[in-house]
Amino acid sequence: MSEHSTIAAVGGAREADPFFGKYLCTDGHIYFTPELYKEVMGTDEGGSFVMDFVRRYYNSEKDKAERARNREALWEVKGISAMGAVIPEERVEALDLMGVRSQLLFPPGGGEFRFNSEQARHRTSLLNDYALDFQRRGKGRLKVVCQLNMHDPAWALAEAERIIKAGARAIQIPTAVPPGGVSPAHSTWDPLWALMAEADVPVILHLGGAGLLHGDEATDPAYPARAWGNAEALRKAPPERAGGDEAISPYFILVTHQSPEVFLTTMVMGGVFERHENLRMGILEYGTMWIGPAVERMDSWVDFMAKVGNHYKMKPSETVRKHVRVGPFWHEDIPTAIDRYGMKEIYCFSTDYPHLEGSKDPIGRFKKKIEPLGEAYQQEFFVENAKLLFPEFA
Repeated sequence: MSEHSTIAAVGGAREADPFFGKYLCTDGHIYFTPELYKEVMGTDEGGSFVMDFVRRYYNSEKDKAERARNREALWEVKGISAMGAVIPEERVEALDLMGVRSQLLFPPGGGEFRFNSEQARHRTSLLNDYALDFQRRGKGRLKVVCQLNMHDPAWALAEAERIIKAGARAIQIPTAVPPGGVSPAHSTWDPLWALMAEADVPVILHLGGAGLLHGDEATDPAYPARAWGNAEALRKAPPERAGGDEAISPYFILVTHQSPEVFLTTMVMGGVFERHENLRMGILEYGTMWIGPAVERMDSWVDFMAKVGNHYKMKPSETVRKHVRVGPFWHEDIPTAIDRYGMKEIYCFSTDYPHLEGSKDPIGRFKKKIEPLGEAYQQEFFVENAKLLFPEFA
């Protein structure tokens, strides 16, 4: 597509779509080249299955052919070949073509923020430096999510202070094991939540934070333990598709939400959001069909506890509506979930670009899915709800 035809296509889309240029995307991804994997992760040979795939694929004939057409086939080209997958200036151009105002971006990584070692914490800091540099080159449009290794509370707080001072605008934390050996509602973690609340920096739980199917349980625990999924009928991995097991296995995506569900439950029932009234949380790429029943159970238990003298300022459902946002998959039945459990404020749009499971038409698919909720809800879903995670646009 020529520059002139690209401009014409963008202009036509802008005229046809009332949200063009306003979409807030709560989940996108960037990639490392093999050189960056070596520089940031400290590995050249071996490493994770994703690193192995990227080494084989990057600059292959297929990769070159896909990159040559990624502007004219923006939604079709996926992975490291996609427009803006590795270059921040190109990512801004890709957002222009999508009509997306801003996007939360998740860099790749191994277990650096899940492992409990000094080396892992060092690699977490290097990844954060890379994320901040990518963000600085994004003209205020790219919100690259930093990471915190939570095994050592003192280190985690110091790193959070460092990266927030350097410009971090969202921070992802792991959920596979209790942080620092205690609940996230423990007073040990109040200084971190206070720091993030004061800085308007959302805490993010994202797929991978609870561990992935490919890992060593001894050094990288997963929640639930990987052995639960160790059955031939529960594994399905497409060839040459890094992360395919996690995306389409009959098992993983149905259970991986359990870790953020436990994490959220401890935060709500432990009064963290009551102590830190400006704290913001995003729970992304874990699906959303679990959160309604989870909050309903919390509401029921709070009603019971009031009878024995244990009171909360707000019902858990009110707390979640005020402080939490979630990103549904495009195939989920959002209208039914809202009809059953309410909380229409918590659901937010995402493209998952350039991951394959985000589909070739995320905007169109989501519009069709939420159509029963009426035109007014489109403004909420595609723009307004996500402003909790994008306070700079509120």
